[in-house]
Amino acid sequence: MELNAKSISVKGLRVSYGKLTALSGIDLELNPGQPVALLGPNGAGKTTLINVLTTMVRRFEGQALVAGLDVRKDSVKVRSLIGLMPQENNLYEPLSGLDNLLLQGALHGMDKTASRNAAAGMLKRIGLFDVASRPVSTYSGGMKRRLIYARTMLHNPQMVFLDEPTTGLDVQSRYALWEDIESFSAQNRSIVLTTHYIEEAERFCRRIIVIDKGRVIADGSPESLKTSGEKTLEEVILNLTGKELTKP
Repeated sequence: MELNAKSISVKGLRVSYGKLTALSGIDLELNPGQPVALLGPNGAGKTTLINVLTTMVRRFEGQALVAGLDVRKDSVKVRSLIGLMPQENNLYEPLSGLDNLLLQGALHGMDKTASRNAAAGMLKRIGLFDVASRPVSTYSGGMKRRLIYARTMLHNPQMVFLDEPTTGLDVQSRYALWEDIESFSAQNRSIVLTTHYIEEAERFCRRIIVIDKGRVIADGSPESLKTSGEKTLEEVILNLTGKELTKP
């Protein structure tokens, strides 16, 4: 099957860190315009999968294609097409919010005018325009999270990978972010995210992929996964992965 220019294809993906197996032979096909949530316990392999697809992890077995491009052979091109919102705060805190975005624009080869216009637009969209000149070190945790999202979307990527995008955000900020994510998806672009807010995944994502111990154990719409009388997606996850805490 010929790949859509914006699709993601993973075949036989295996990742190991010494004796630890993070991914154990994953096969996936993801299409644009369909927000996909990766759910599962901590340490299940969700972030490792995102790191492979965003060229952050290069040592693996199998095949991983993004927009029809091999993530190892065509890593530079892949990075130009995607946006990545990591879990950790990797902002330049001595710089202002605006300067963080302008730096991102420069890294993506945007000219100064385009970069400044895009930054102003993103800062307005996420409610940080009035504090754009302040050092990031003075921002709250939620403000930093919103700025990381703005940086992810600045260069108008074809697809985005969002690792716990709404962690640390208040209710208003979470819904504002989801409105923006939905608007992006409506442009027939690809969204892959991880989240521990199961109700968000159930409400906003049309496809749910459950990963546990490095394997895909369920894949479908929120409703189609409720095969044993579960009322919520959270019940589905608990039934699939167990109620005991994951051991390190």
